[in-house]
Amino acid sequence: MHKIRKKCAEELSNCINIQIEELEMKNAKINVNVDYIENNYFENGKDVVTFYITTNLGEGEKELSKIASGGEMSRVMLAIKKVLAESDKIPVLVFDEIDTGISGKSANSVASKLKVIAKKHQVLCISHLPNIAAVADYNYFISKDIKKERTQTNIKLLQEQEVIEEIARISSGEINEITLKYATELRNKKAS
Repeated sequence: MHKIRKKCAEELSNCINIQIEELEMKNAKINVNVDYIENNYFENGKDVVTFYITTNLGEGEKELSKIASGGEMSRVMLAIKKVLAESDKIPVLVFDEIDTGISGKSANSVASKLKVIAKKHQVLCISHLPNIAAVADYNYFISKDIKKERTQTNIKLLQEQEVIEEIARISSGEINEITLKYATELRNKKAS
């Protein structure tokens, strides 16, 4: 069993590394490490699996959970989910603020990966980046109101013009001719 796990961990590492490179982490490397613990039995045997990462050239590998920044962790988790989504039967994938700590080219890469994953799975994504919101098939606006000293959460399916206005708003904090044009361009890219 240990040998099989080691082999699968190496294959998983290679697949994740391909994905993280595409997510603008060109110098990062993941290593899924399987350690055999001789004198202990765990729920699934004697192996302990740990994810390690090297984020920059010249740095040593460290435990992923201890050193990755918010943006790095978001992209690594997306890469892992992308790899696993290709082989699992999970119908719905939820990404809660997968855009934490990223912008620009990285945001475009994340949006592209989400779009690919969504071809085979239902993807629910909470995002504050226009690049990511623009690729969605359906956009919902979630807001909170206080009524009678109680917080109430509201959700509304946006129509296309409302989507463009919301993308414009999150791109700069205001809706004007320039931000509306930018939002429209982002949505047009989605269609292509």
